[in-house]
Amino acid sequence: MKPSLIKEVRVSGGAFIIELQGEFTKDAEQPLMSLRDWKQGLGENVRVLIFDFQQVSSISSRGITLLMRIACWGAEGNYQAFGHGVAEHYQKLFRLLGLTQFMMIYPDEYSILQRVEGVAD
Repeated sequence: MKPSLIKEVRVSGGAFIIELQGEFTKDAEQPLMSLRDWKQGLGENVRVLIFDFQQVSSISSRGITLLMRIACWGAEGNYQAFGHGVAEHYQKLFRLLGLTQFMMIYPDEYSILQRVEGVAD
């Protein structure tokens, strides 16, 4: 049996953080969509969604499409999506496909939280 895509979900400092592992494919849709109604937001005082890709081995086109949908729903749900730990070749693909217009990529979680705190101040 292959491990679950979602390794851990936590809320920290106003951010909803999803640690991922394995292959991010069409099989990611059910686990991610069952976490919450993304169009409704992330909860009270939570305005940042962070995807941790450090342990993701591959991302398919269907996985990228799913990320795009969730990130785009951020406008409706009043949150901003971020990602970190994304392999360089996937970063290039995200830029090429326009995903980075909706989900900013940073080197690590700390950098994202620092940026968010800076904007809030």
